[in-house]
Amino acid sequence: MPINEDGTTFDKLDLVKRYFSRIFNTLSKEVREQLLALDLSKEEEKEIKKELAFLPENKQKLFLKELKSEKRRKK
Repeated sequence: MPINEDGTTFDKLDLVKRYFSRIFNTLSKEVREQLLALDLSKEEEKEIKKELAFLPENKQKLFLKELKSEKRRKK
């Protein structure tokens, strides 16, 4: 099994790449735009993307709608 300079194997690297590609491919353009409009920190955005990736699109939109409402209440 080939090993990279940092000690990781190509198999692990490929697995990580596939995982992250699923996250970014499972969010529709509309959901990504709504997420960007929330003006979140990079860390918050990353965490929310991870959560959204495992929800169907209608649940993603509902989640973002509730998050947007919550942010308005805090202002």
